[in-house]
Amino acid sequence: MLLLAISWLLIGAIWAGVHPRSSAWAGQENQALEKTASAIGEAEHAESAHELPFSPILLELAVVTGVAMLGRWLAESLKQSSVLGELLIGVAAGNIGFWLGIPLFVMVMHLGEAMPLFSEVWLTGRAVSDAASEIFSTAELAEGGSASRLVEIMTGPDGPRYVAMTFALWMFSELGVILLLFMVGLESQIDEMLKVGWRALMVAIVGVVAPFVLGMLTGMWLLPDAGSTVHIFLAATLCATSVGITARVFRDLGRLQTREAKVILGAAVIDDVLGLIILAVVVGIASTGQIDALEIGRISLLSILFLGSVLMFGGKLVSWLVPLVTTLEEHHVKLLFPLALAFLLAWIASAIELAPIVGAFAAGLILSEEHFKKVSGQTTMESLIAPLERIFAPIFFVLMGMQVNLQSFLDPTTFWLALAFSAVAIIGKLVCGLLAGRDTDRWSVGLGMVPRGEVGLIFASIGKGLGVVSGSVFSALVVTVIITTLITPISLKWSLFRTSEVDEQM
Repeated sequence: MLLLAISWLLIGAIWAGVHPRSSAWAGQENQALEKTASAIGEAEHAESAHELPFSPILLELAVVTGVAMLGRWLAESLKQSSVLGELLIGVAAGNIGFWLGIPLFVMVMHLGEAMPLFSEVWLTGRAVSDAASEIFSTAELAEGGSASRLVEIMTGPDGPRYVAMTFALWMFSELGVILLLFMVGLESQIDEMLKVGWRALMVAIVGVVAPFVLGMLTGMWLLPDAGSTVHIFLAATLCATSVGITARVFRDLGRLQTREAKVILGAAVIDDVLGLIILAVVVGIASTGQIDALEIGRISLLSILFLGSVLMFGGKLVSWLVPLVTTLEEHHVKLLFPLALAFLLAWIASAIELAPIVGAFAAGLILSEEHFKKVSGQTTMESLIAPLERIFAPIFFVLMGMQVNLQSFLDPTTFWLALAFSAVAIIGKLVCGLLAGRDTDRWSVGLGMVPRGEVGLIFASIGKGLGVVSGSVFSALVVTVIITTLITPISLKWSLFRTSEVDEQM
């Protein structure tokens, strides 16, 4: 009940900030949003003289940060991982706002569909309706559909405001998960990661192959008439892993230095590369009916070159750069240089189609306090950057929770498909834990690889966009992402504490 009450407060605060003049809003003229620039101009003109267009975003940031704090407090009061509280309070707030039909929450719930539309309008300057006709099918744009609702909101009188708030929330969340993985990298060591490199490779390979095979078999059994392309795409989606939640649980519990954490983090990087290659294969099959060997080779080569170069030469390059940067900014070099490096490598990773968090994690690995031994002051990099991560990382988990549509569980067909997919997704990753080695807690490794998170959502959205994945299968995949995301903090904490209890008894 307390969670629901807090969620109502979140919705009320944001809604009041978006509509300080709600009675007048009902009578505003509903003008079409023809161009992004002109739409933003109309929104600014509608603001009162003393209110800046950025004001609702400030309120949004304040409220979401406060609610994340309350979610953490609730979880910790129940002796659960704080990330679980952030996820669940996001689920409650997101669904209440969505059921009430509040435009901002509708856009957040359909963020996977909204972001391509945002990008198309922003980059081309085309009208929203024209861009939507290129991105969505006629069926999706039919009255009552999610795409139709998005277009209606964006072309409404407050459309630019909702777009700005949704985009800002997404941007803050992405910044948060980049900072989180950067901090995880800072607290890890390259030599320690390399010691478990072989185990991480085996865990990653099995963690991709097992869910893929089980996914193919499940698709052929439950969807015999769907066709091999659907089965392949379904299996590929179940291979994806999102390590952000796992990294947060290990960090909250002070277990980042354990062998299990190192194996999982190493496997997650390899898993991202393998997942990217598989995605290129299935997209090629879905689009052209054949495998594009050149594209697969390009992705593989770029990924290996990037990761190999960073790990082999990154430390030496940093040692050369730090003295130069110190001459420009000695007092804040421990804060500014690491952040600049993290953002740069995250951008490079994204440019070669890897996840940005892989670049941020690599940046953390190659940095150490030794690089700043000639810089005056006792403050460490971690202590300087940690406050930023503690502000923005919770926004990522709250936003993930806000995208969980509980209505997906109400359709019986979707429910049973989701149940089967979830079982395959969990078992497939638990199997990979068997390769972690006898001196490693295999349960913890397997459970740490379970969450699909935003990576699974991206795979499923691409399949839906290509017309390969049907509505029911897409909903079932979304529910699978929900289940694997929510069970990980609980099950992983249980597994890690189980190990501690066994060690104490021995």
